[in-house]
Amino acid sequence: MRRTLALIAMGLLVSGGELAAQRQGTFLLPTPDEGTTRVAARGANFLEIGVGARAAALGGAFTGLASGATAMYWNPAGIGSMDGFTAAFTRTALFDDLDITHDFAAAAIPFAGGAIGFSFISLSSGDIPRTDELFPAGNNPAFGGVFDWSSTAIGLHYGRRLTDRLQVGFSGRVISEGLDGATANWWGVDFGTIFNTGLYGITLGAVLANIGPSAAINGTLVQRRVETPEAFPTDAVVEFATVSYQLPTTFRFSVLTSLVGGADALLSPSGSSTLDLAVDLNDGVDTDLQTAVGLEYGFRNLVFLRGGKRFVNEARDEDFRGFSDFLSFGGGIRLPVFGRMLSFDYAYTDMGELQNVQVFSFELGGN
Repeated sequence: MRRTLALIAMGLLVSGGELAAQRQGTFLLPTPDEGTTRVAARGANFLEIGVGARAAALGGAFTGLASGATAMYWNPAGIGSMDGFTAAFTRTALFDDLDITHDFAAAAIPFAGGAIGFSFISLSSGDIPRTDELFPAGNNPAFGGVFDWSSTAIGLHYGRRLTDRLQVGFSGRVISEGLDGATANWWGVDFGTIFNTGLYGITLGAVLANIGPSAAINGTLVQRRVETPEAFPTDAVVEFATVSYQLPTTFRFSVLTSLVGGADALLSPSGSSTLDLAVDLNDGVDTDLQTAVGLEYGFRNLVFLRGGKRFVNEARDEDFRGFSDFLSFGGGIRLPVFGRMLSFDYAYTDMGELQNVQVFSFELGGN
């Protein structure tokens, strides 16, 4: 049961890979009391998988808190406050032991009054047995015994501080996903901002992410060689018309409050401890409005404990999920190394029947 659910989840992530060339089946229409849903209506859905153990432990409530190299995913404005080189690598093990992995690597340096950075995101399904009509048990000698679905995004990011309270940022990505011989390619851009209000420790963050054109699957797997009539003895290659999918455009808005530790903290502005509360609203074109809440405690900016919860708000979600699903927790430690800070962070998210998601992150030079 767990593996079946995980494969369904992967199907949603890679919905852009559905081929219109497949034989048409029966349409499933909503009943009058069900309404419609936008889930799995976009391609490149792997872009909606968050990166970094710190953000994961906070339930994804990271738009206003974004800093360091992982800010290039969450909010490019976050790299505008960096004062030196920063780099990060994070690996996410999706759905327990099913070999579905999600990796993120990024690095940034000060540039032109702000910072410029590069990032790489990769999602891999792991090896999947290859079957077809001629070899239903697999191992077709013409294609091999296994295949994998892979998704990648390569990004260029720039962020800078415009005033002592306002930061802005921009991201551009080239994106690809599919199989060998059947891939779709996009380009996309993000715009982000972070504004420290100076009131009661409140910081606001906003991002408009994954803006770009539509794309369809192309390649040899959606082509067929057709024999022409004997009067014209030649072979013709035809390509099936595949459905075009747009990117999963998303708007995220965040309110971050410093409860303890900051100069304008709401409860206590001094001491060796910090406590931040973040609330994010996530409105995607292919999801209902989602809410995330995260709490981060820090001691002397060296040791951290975190917890969070995401409310996915999908139709009929209450029928198969409990409150503990999408609960997350984690922690981290920061150590000085060669004049920079080296961070190691871990996060665990309860995914119900899909078991868990674990994230491991290393970052050098983060804020």
